[in-house]
Amino acid sequence: MGSISVDQIRADGTLIQDVDTTLSPSQKVNLLLDALPGATVENYAGVRLVRFADQVLLYKQVTHLGNPWPGFKKRIQIPKEWLDVERQARADGLIPRFVGIYHYDGVTIFVDFDVETYVQRRANNSAAHVATNDLFQAQTAGQFSRVDRNGNRVSSIRADEFATYLLAGYEEKNPHIDVFDRFSDAFLDGVRIDGLTAVQEMYAADWPDRFQNEWAGFYVEFRLSNYLTQHNLHELLAVQKEKRKGEYDYDLRFLKNGALEHYGDLKASNIAVNDSPGNDAENFFRCLSETGRFWYVIFEHETWHGRDNSNVATIAWNDWRRSAGHIGHSKVYDPLSYAGRFKEAVRFVGVKILEVNQANADKVLGHFQKDFRQPDGKPRKGKVMIKKKDIDNFLIYTKSLEVSKVM
Repeated sequence: MGSISVDQIRADGTLIQDVDTTLSPSQKVNLLLDALPGATVENYAGVRLVRFADQVLLYKQVTHLGNPWPGFKKRIQIPKEWLDVERQARADGLIPRFVGIYHYDGVTIFVDFDVETYVQRRANNSAAHVATNDLFQAQTAGQFSRVDRNGNRVSSIRADEFATYLLAGYEEKNPHIDVFDRFSDAFLDGVRIDGLTAVQEMYAADWPDRFQNEWAGFYVEFRLSNYLTQHNLHELLAVQKEKRKGEYDYDLRFLKNGALEHYGDLKASNIAVNDSPGNDAENFFRCLSETGRFWYVIFEHETWHGRDNSNVATIAWNDWRRSAGHIGHSKVYDPLSYAGRFKEAVRFVGVKILEVNQANADKVLGHFQKDFRQPDGKPRKGKVMIKKKDIDNFLIYTKSLEVSKVM
């Protein structure tokens, strides 16, 4: 099938570099029939496919995109005739499926690409994409579904759960995803949040980071912590404001019945930012080796800067901090302190959860860190960074604000 060594997933979920497996037409069919008791092979609307209950499965093998694409990028090609089959199936009261078959060294994962996406595009030998992390999640969890950066629903299912998935549908089994889904429903309300209003709200609640310059991220922490308290969810998730002895100093602790499962960081990011340097790499990889996964929860926002409005909000913020008793690093009061970067207001418009694990951890150190040095020339510690162009190999959940909710 290929001569280039690319990402492959083994039975225990570990990553290995190897060439794609070559599957013959009969092998592809047999993998489907083995996973779907009672399924049959039929010629339907001029195309050979697999019929299972009231569903017709059009299938292709999942393979690497080829050079120059990175090894985690995989796809199937969607031929034009699949659109004719889809149209006929709908007319006959059947459910059409566009299915990718991934197979390597005894591992079989089926990828269900949302048909609607490709029908709307009038697919003409177009490609449907899937990433290594999708396959890892399916192999380790059984079922995994997400919306990719282009708005396509991609569901990856381990072979032993494929029949159940087709008959019963997908149900999110990760309780931590469910927490953020519900919190985001409440938090992403489309309202513009003024910086001074937000910091005064944190001040009234005696929140530890109420005087921080980059208030937007701390405001998300504050709101999330309140939500967890109101809904009695601290057995699942905790916002960590005090470092515990022997534990890592990250924002989030993901729990199962109160016991630590893994850590995460909560970030607020301007939607226009492309790359996000993050945690110290040495501590990060030590943490990852102990817990197996790490989540970045990123709330994206539109931004209004004080510098673009004559620094009115910046001056008001500095005046208020002084009146509240805050003493900054400088002994001399400066009403324009942090004027170049102060956010007058933000509007949160979406959230993404990125997971780093054994299948993608090698992709989180960017090229920008070559000769990474301090201004004085001394070597600087490496930082973890996920580029937006690689985000589909980390993305496990996303939600965006509906246009109608923006105020």
